[in-house]
Amino acid sequence: MSDPTGIFDLPNTSLIFWEIITFLILLFLLYRYAYPPIRDQIQRRQSEIELAIDEAQKTRSEARELLAEYRRQIEEARGEARQILDEARKQGEAARERAKREAREEGDRLIQRAREEIERERDAALRQVRGEVADMVILTTERVIGHELDRDDHDQLISEALDSLETEVAGETR
Repeated sequence: MSDPTGIFDLPNTSLIFWEIITFLILLFLLYRYAYPPIRDQIQRRQSEIELAIDEAQKTRSEARELLAEYRRQIEEARGEARQILDEARKQGEAARERAKREAREEGDRLIQRAREEIERERDAALRQVRGEVADMVILTTERVIGHELDRDDHDQLISEALDSLETEVAGETR
């Protein structure tokens, strides 16, 4: 039996037929032994990429949340800083006012002490002047009258002299 086309004639089969058979065997072997590991590797790689994408999206959303939280904390910190500065200003103002008030009070106390000291010095000076005037009045009176005065006359003359002296001093100071 001779096949005029030559396809089924094995000794006379054309080269193309054997190439097709070899190709089909190669495809079968690839499909049977090479394709499953490649497919598994591709699927594993695809799932890893999907996990990495999911993880990246999760990380990105966490980063956004953290950024929002940090911004909120920064705003809170700024608000607290403003509040602390305002409180410090208030405390500084209060301390300054307290220091002014204490300085005024101390100045008033010093002025009052100075007035009291002046008053004491004036009283001491007046006592001293009274004593000196009394002695001068006695001496002058004894010379003018020519005799000694008794104690009552002496006190009366001193009082009159001092009263007139105080009136003159009071008139000069006013």
